[in-house]
Amino acid sequence: MIDRAGKAAALRQFAERAGVPLSQTVAVGDGANDLDMIAAAGMGIAFNAKQAVRDAADASVSVPYLDTVLYLLGVSRDEVEDHDGPAAGG
Repeated sequence: MIDRAGKAAALRQFAERAGVPLSQTVAVGDGANDLDMIAAAGMGIAFNAKQAVRDAADASVSVPYLDTVLYLLGVSRDEVEDHDGPAAGG
């Protein structure tokens, strides 16, 4: 289990290792332990989240499937299916 500060630190470390500016990261969370991570990310998305998280996030989705986040990021279903390729059944 990673705590609130640990999640934000993990996002920063991941971005640094991947060579991605923090401003280009996306964090998705649902509870108070995600607030620091959402604040640190270039785009914070509340997913089926508590009100405090929805208020802090740049965007909020309340749907059963996480792939909705891809739509917010401008990724189409066709792009996902093209990327999955035959090994994933697409």
